Amino acid sequence: MTESLAKISSMLESARDLTIEVAASASSRLSETPSALRPKEISKLLNSRVDRDNLSGMKCVISSIARGEDGLPYFADVVKNITSANSKVKNLVLIYLTRYAEVEPDTALLSINSIQKSLNDKNPIDRASAIRSMAGIRIASIAPILSLCIKRTISDPSPLVRASTAIAIGKVYDMENTKKKQLFEYLSKLLADSNSQVVGTALKTYFKVMPYLKSYKKKWEPIHGNFRRFCSIISELDEWSQSFMIEILTEYSRIFLPRPKLYLKNDSSQVIDLPDDYSKIPYHKYEVSMDKDLQLFVDSLRTLIYSRSEFVILSISKAIFSLTAPRIYKDLQIDVALTRLACSLNNIQVSLYALQTISLISLSDQTIFSPHFKKFYVYPMDPIPIAKIKLQILSLLANEDNVKYIFEELKYYSVNSMENKIANESIRAIGSCSQISPYWNEKILKWCLKQIRIAGGSSLNELLTVIRYLIQQKQNFMDEKEKQDIIKSTYRLSLVLQDQTSNLESDAKASIIWIIGEFTEAANNTIGPDVLRLLIKTFAFESEVVRYQTLVLSAKILSFELDKVKNEVGDDNYSAIEEFLQENIVSQMFQHVLQLAKYDPSYDTRDRARMFNVLLNTGSKQSQLASLFLRVPKPVPISTLFSKGIQTDEVLTTSILMKYFNITEWADPSTHPPPSIRKVAPIQSNNLGGKIVSISSSSMQNKSTSPEPLSEHAISSRQYQNSNVDKIIPKPVYQLQSLDEFFGSEEEESEEEESEEESEEEGSEEEGGEEEGSEEKDSEEEESEEEESNEEEHEDDIVSRSDEDENDYLQKSRAEKSTEGTP
Repeated sequence: MTESLAKISSMLESARDLTIEVAASASSRLSETPSALRPKEISKLLNSRVDRDNLSGMKCVISSIARGEDGLPYFADVVKNITSANSKVKNLVLIYLTRYAEVEPDTALLSINSIQKSLNDKNPIDRASAIRSMAGIRIASIAPILSLCIKRTISDPSPLVRASTAIAIGKVYDMENTKKKQLFEYLSKLLADSNSQVVGTALKTYFKVMPYLKSYKKKWEPIHGNFRRFCSIISELDEWSQSFMIEILTEYSRIFLPRPKLYLKNDSSQVIDLPDDYSKIPYHKYEVSMDKDLQLFVDSLRTLIYSRSEFVILSISKAIFSLTAPRIYKDLQIDVALTRLACSLNNIQVSLYALQTISLISLSDQTIFSPHFKKFYVYPMDPIPIAKIKLQILSLLANEDNVKYIFEELKYYSVNSMENKIANESIRAIGSCSQISPYWNEKILKWCLKQIRIAGGSSLNELLTVIRYLIQQKQNFMDEKEKQDIIKSTYRLSLVLQDQTSNLESDAKASIIWIIGEFTEAANNTIGPDVLRLLIKTFAFESEVVRYQTLVLSAKILSFELDKVKNEVGDDNYSAIEEFLQENIVSQMFQHVLQLAKYDPSYDTRDRARMFNVLLNTGSKQSQLASLFLRVPKPVPISTLFSKGIQTDEVLTTSILMKYFNITEWADPSTHPPPSIRKVAPIQSNNLGGKIVSISSSSMQNKSTSPEPLSEHAISSRQYQNSNVDKIIPKPVYQLQSLDEFFGSEEEESEEEESEEESEEEGSEEEGGEEEGSEEKDSEEEESEEEESNEEEHEDDIVSRSDEDENDYLQKSRAEKSTEGTP
């Protein structure tokens, strides 16, 4: 006994060693072959009669395609292996065909017959692979065959095959010579399938074909009866299907469901519709009233908040933002989930997407994420795009309760950050925090004026922009206190300009000159003339931009003095005005600057000097035009437009999120259909025979009660009869069909459908249907019969192009069936 076992083990070891040696020799033979002769070697492997060689050849072809090489020279050799009994070889051939079938359509048609036979395979994986591959072979001439195959596989007993059919519909839908109406009907049946896997795949295909659906009624017809069922099975779907379903049902709710109502908790008489902008909600504490179906959809999202998929959370955020009030965000704890997703650095793109979503929502209502403001502090390892979005969110969430913490953080970033972009964004965020109250406006302005002597480069330019913004805010009030603050601020800027140790850059120096000239009227022209006197001394040594701003400053000062003189002596007293222009020191400085600018190398400076000379030296009418031109109020700097309360298209369109959040407007309530349209439609349940059985929701609810428990040792006849044990049904024997039988069965099915349609039409006519409608149906039937006959002729043409081996195979199969007595 022991000797026999030892012999058997030695034989197994020798067989294993032999197999390893053969495989190693085959791989080494291919690797040692020169690159010029390698295609010939691969062709030999593909044409070999050994499955192992065929598999090695296909692996070589697929790997060469993956490396970017052209695999088209092996097309004929690869197509021959479509009839291989090895499933691995066959799958690789199908992958190859989906890539190159459009290049060689005539040769690819030879494989259609073999792929079609796989639809009758016992293994559902092979059937699913066959229908997906046929749809991937994008040849317009096989579109009729594809339609017939899809019609057959939508009733397949395997959910995997039906799910693959949904994928095939999406691939075939945009092909030429396809009946889109028929394909959409097939997709509608799959949307009502009893298996959640099939429904999820059908939803993905539906989302893909939605842009092709021009008919508004046809587009949403499959969703009406499945809306409530979708809400009940959404937790059973895969993550991507959940995301697509949320997108579809969100748009559906905006069109067919009424807008939620808001009312006070203690006073239900004050009821308003949910506004599109959260900031327009007049109540701080309110209750939300929603339609039953909308409430069902919102409740179905409650469990998905804890999904591990980032895309599901983002889809839920969009749905709640588009359909409900801000309070629902906190009730469902979406703010916690979205904040957790935004602060995770596992996927930078997802974090950026989540942060942009938070920024967009905070523009409408800052109270949603204000409790989590510390989560948006910038860390040293944060990428620059992430850090910039976080700083914007901090500026949007700032309020009286948290601004002291946020301001300290922003000051630290602006002073100590090694990245100039982060420092500049921090300074802009500080400017946004100034809107909270006058106290913080004054405090931030003092800090910015101190930082001017320390900062440099682009940070200094940002500081001056913020200072200009803060002074403009004060100018809007123009009471005595604000006026004194403006005078103090411009005086401090003039001191910085006079300080020779500050080493200001040209752009920063020009910005300070512009600010002094812009607010010289608020300071009663007490600071501008002295600054101009100092600038004239160094005019020739300054940069182009400083010389230009010096010219503008002189014109603004003279315009203010002219208006002051006109108010004192009147517009008609030309002699007094001329005397002023000749003797006043401001006028003399202006004339001196005009003389210097006349020979300036910059064309812009010379041109502007000529314009000021005409406006201010040729009469009172022109001086009025100069006053209007120079002293008109300037707009707020664009760099601070992202601040709270300022929502402009220029800012929002920069976000990639705007296209995603662009959703259909709420429909007019008068156009809404009755709620009964969303009554649960029958579920398409596929039994083993492939026929579709409709199961309504009422029948599922009226199921019989549970049977009495069976005995442990014996089963009585009464217990067996009353039990709900399914009877064992023998599995049907799957037999390979010929092409004639395949198309013959399809013809029989089509004839049965036609007879059913005729009987339905006769019944409707007896009940009092209109004659015109019946005539239209008859014409449609005639057209469909003509199209089916054309399809059959076209399919016969395609089938006739199959190779001789397949014809021999079909003849043998027919002879065997005739001997067995099969019909």
